[in-house]
Amino acid sequence: MKYATAAALMCGAMWLGASEASAERVLRMTVQVGANHPVGANTHYFADQLAEISGGEMTVRVFDSAQLFKGQEVPQAISSGAIDLGIVLADEYAGSVPAAGIFSVAFLFPDYDILARAADREGEFRQTFDTLLLEAGSKVLWWQDYGPVQMLSKGAPIVTPDDMRGKMVRATGKPTGDLIEAVGGSAVVVGGAEQFVAYQRGLVDVGMSGTTAVKSRALYEVMDHVTMTSHGLAEFIAVINPGLWDSLSEQEQAWMTEAAIRAEDQMRAGTEAENVEAAEWLAENGHATVTELTPEQIAVWQEATRPAVERFREEAGEAGDRLLTALDALR
Repeated sequence: MKYATAAALMCGAMWLGASEASAERVLRMTVQVGANHPVGANTHYFADQLAEISGGEMTVRVFDSAQLFKGQEVPQAISSGAIDLGIVLADEYAGSVPAAGIFSVAFLFPDYDILARAADREGEFRQTFDTLLLEAGSKVLWWQDYGPVQMLSKGAPIVTPDDMRGKMVRATGKPTGDLIEAVGGSAVVVGGAEQFVAYQRGLVDVGMSGTTAVKSRALYEVMDHVTMTSHGLAEFIAVINPGLWDSLSEQEQAWMTEAAIRAEDQMRAGTEAENVEAAEWLAENGHATVTELTPEQIAVWQEATRPAVERFREEAGEAGDRLLTALDALR
C-alpha cells in the first residue's frame, strides 16, 4: 500500500492551517464522500453537534469527496498529524493490523443486532478493536455503521460461488481479497470513489458495495444486478490524531466525546432503514434487478468462503482471536 510522504502531508497541513491560525480551536477533517452521502452527512452532523455543544469554541472544517486524502492515505495522514480527524473504512488498516479487517471477513456479521452488540462502547469487542487502531496511530472517536455489502454485476446476477470463478472482482482490502480468491475469482482493489469508472470501463466484472452506495453513487447505471449476499460490512471509523487528542483539555475531550456519541447513535439508528429503502428503491423503480438469496444459498456461500475465515484466523494472530472470541460471545 502506498502513502504520500510525511513531508508532503505536513506541507498540506501547514497550508490548510495557515488561514485558520487565529481560530480558537479549528480542526480539519477528511472524508472520502460528499455531504449528500450517509457517511458524509453523518460527518457534518458531528461537526454541527460539536459546535453546538462547545458553544462555538470548537469548530470542525470538513473536506468532502477526498479533496485532501484518498481512503488508503487516511491512516498515515492521521498518525503523522497531517490531518486532525478523518473517516476511514476499517479495511484500510488491515494491511498493517490484519485483525482490523474483521468486518469484511465472510459472513461474520449476519444481522444488525450482532453489529449493535459489537459496537457497545463498554464491550470487549469494541474496546479491543479501538485499542488496535490506537496502537496503529489512530484514536477512535466513533463508528459509522454503513450497512452490509452486496455483490454487483452486469447482465446476470451472482447467485452461487461458482459465478465468481474466473472473474475480476472488486476488493476493498485483504479480507475481501481472500473471500474472492476462495471462490476462484481475482481480486482488484478499487477505492469507493473509483467504483463507478471501474465498473463503467469493465476493469472488474463483479463489484462489491453497500446497498445505499448503489443508489447514492448511481452504480446501478453501470451494474444492473444487485445480489443481496450481505457477506460483510462497510464499517467506517472516525479517528483523530492521538497526540492532538492528548493535547486537548478535559473539557474539549468531553465535548468531542459527546458529539461523537450523538453522531454514532444517529448513524446506527438510520442505517437499517436506509439500506432497506435503498434496496426497495432499486427494485421498485427498475434501476436494477435485486436478487434475494435463500438461507440454503447463503449456506453454500458460507461453506465456500470458509478458507477466507481460516486465513483471517491465521494472519490476525492473538488480536484476531480476541475479536473472534468476543464476537462469538455476542451471538
